[in-house]
Amino acid sequence: MKKGSLYAIIFMILITSTFTFALAALNESTAGLIEGNQFLKQQKAILYVFNIPIHNGMSAEEISNLYKEHIRETTLGNYNVYEAFQNDNLLGYAFPLDGSGLWGSIRGIIAMTPELDTILGIDFLAHSETPGLGGRIDELWFKEQFRNISLGKTYPFVFYRPAQEGVVDSISGATATSKAVLDIINEDVNTIKETAKGGI
Repeated sequence: MKKGSLYAIIFMILITSTFTFALAALNESTAGLIEGNQFLKQQKAILYVFNIPIHNGMSAEEISNLYKEHIRETTLGNYNVYEAFQNDNLLGYAFPLDGSGLWGSIRGIIAMTPELDTILGIDFLAHSETPGLGGRIDELWFKEQFRNISLGKTYPFVFYRPAQEGVVDSISGATATSKAVLDIINEDVNTIKETAKGGI
């Protein structure tokens, strides 16, 4: 092997090792911050689905205090359940949403009345849908149309059809993602109702 080639290989190994170490150190140093941001995002989503307002300019600490004031955490079977209270009155329960979208998993939160017969709101925590198309599930207009929707008596509980109570509009140009969201909601609502038959 030529001396020049050996130097090039050693140089590449050193550069690769340096960048690998730097990335590992950066990942380690920001892991706590990332976890804290994800926790805050979940708290904000849970407050949103219960329509508990978060005002502009609220700090992370203020949001956390608002969350503690209104939300109590419990479990139902394999579900984490979030109970919301206003002046000691139970507003409802929030449950995780989880299922497959067009390009990957979609995770979110759904809130329902204590009787589990009305959706109070939904929000999304993570997804891999295409920006401008399926990614529009994050847009306020799409999420707000699920606010206070009465559920049907049988499966499917919610379906797409414009301008009628209990139904919502799909996203134009994102039929597959719209259908995936609806499937996730219907499947999870069905599982929640079955699991909650013995009470929450």
